[in-house]
Formats: sequence, structure tokens, C-alpha cells
Amino acid sequence: MRYLPLSLALGALRRGRGIEQLLGGFEEGGRRGARYALITPTSSGVFYVSCTAVEDTVELDRHGGLLYPSDDAFYPEDANREGARTIGTAPTPEEALGLAERELGADPRRWVNLGMLGYEYRDFVARGRPLGPWQPS
Repeated sequence: MRYLPLSLALGALRRGRGIEQLLGGFEEGGRRGARYALITPTSSGVFYVSCTAVEDTVELDRHGGLLYPSDDAFYPEDANREGARTIGTAPTPEEALGLAERELGADPRRWVNLGMLGYEYRDFVARGRPLGPWQPS
């Protein structure tokens, strides 16, 4: 089972575990990138919703299909050089999921545990790195 049913996604967040989702490919200024959403719980009970954009230059045979930021983030003005942008915060896991759906177009049926996004990315690459919202088979 790759995708977390809603109950398991909520459970992971309540236990302090992050979840993530591949949002899709894009092109900007002649460069190709991939975006993914991340919901990160904090010890203070706040849930951060962020979107990361990385330049899609990763070679599968080199990194085993995992998303790694290139040496330069897609948006070099980002202080952390990882392309991450906080979309907002929420006081509950349900509200965090809703925020990700509204602001990022996240699909409530396609969340994976933190660290499992590589499998989605591998499929994304195998399908030719399509532009637009990611629609797995």
C-alpha cells in the first residue's frame, strides 16, 4: 500500500510524523521542476504546510529515484536553498490537510509517509516527467 487512507494520514500527523505528496511537474523560465507538498507536525501542536520546488535534474541511477534539490534551489532567493515555501499553519491535522488541498491542489487520496516520495518520483520519471498536476496510474 503506497498511499495512506485518510485515517492513516491523520494518525501519522497526530503521532508527530510528517506526510508528503508529489504535486507534479512544471516549467518556468526554460527550466523544468517538480513540486511536492509536505505537512510537518511540531511538538507545540502546530502543523506546517509547505510546498517545495526542486529543479528536475535528478538522475534515477544516481539517486535511486529520490527527490533531491539540485545544488541550487529552483528559487535561489529561498534562504534555506531547498525551494521550500511555507503555505500556512493549522492547529489540527484535518485543517492542515484542508489547507494543502485548497492552496496546493493536494489530493486527499495520495499522501505518503515522509521519506516515501521517491516511489512516486520514480513513476513520474518513468512516465516522462509530465508537466501539470501529477496523475499516477
